[in-house]
Amino acid sequence: MTDKESIFTRASISSDNQKKGFFLKPTFSIENGVFAYSGLFIKSFGLGTCLEKDDLTILFEDNTKINLISWSKFNCKGASYFDLDGSALKNLTKRIKAIRFQNGRSFEALTLKLENENDKNFFIHVKQAIDKQVYEKVANMEK
Repeated sequence: MTDKESIFTRASISSDNQKKGFFLKPTFSIENGVFAYSGLFIKSFGLGTCLEKDDLTILFEDNTKINLISWSKFNCKGASYFDLDGSALKNLTKRIKAIRFQNGRSFEALTLKLENENDKNFFIHVKQAIDKQVYEKVANMEK
């Protein structure tokens, strides 16, 4: 009814720990009917009560790393947003060795060492899907 389109992804990297962890998902925008990467979203739990100025470090298998600081405002919902201008994807398309998320207020952190091949190639697959414009269109079912 609003003529707005949104893209949500089922693809994520997450921890198996039930007490503390995080889910990492790419975010997308639609411009002129084409979808594009627009940043990263992390939903964390058990890593401090409130968040701001959080730190995300991604270590690649070639031992290079990228460090991003969240641009999201102070919140107590476990939500952190990174890469506001959507420019980091070109530097993320390598095999991942580990991902570390640190709460910028409490400095609590968790590092995930990736074992699964799909997780290691996560950003490579995201970039391939964007380049090929591979996505599943689902009707908006507003009541």
